[in-house]
Amino acid sequence: MGLDQYAYIKHGDGADDDRAADFVWRKHSKLQAWAETLFTAKTGQPAEKLNCAELVLEAADIAALETLVRQKALPKSEGGFFFGHQFQEEAADENTEQDLAFCAWAKDALTNGQTVVYSCWW
Repeated sequence: MGLDQYAYIKHGDGADDDRAADFVWRKHSKLQAWAETLFTAKTGQPAEKLNCAELVLEAADIAALETLVRQKALPKSEGGFFFGHQFQEEAADENTEQDLAFCAWAKDALTNGQTVVYSCWW
């Protein structure tokens, strides 16, 4: 039990249920805190509503994320034990390369007119 996070391309052909995630994170609570803040800003809904929902990411979102990752400035999570908040600094450090690879992948996908989605489940 805990926080599982995914990023993938959203297809408009209804085949989304069969998709495989292009990026998967486990208990990367600082990334989740960033996504929750963005979700609330975009939708006006509380962060809890992001659970099992889709957050469509735009170029500006990816640019902001990349800057935060490079500056080691992802926001602190208050998500609790199941989000891995007790080791969030270590998890952020361990995920830096994957986070940057995700940003590069997402920028490329967006340039090619694809829709990039972040989702999570806890």
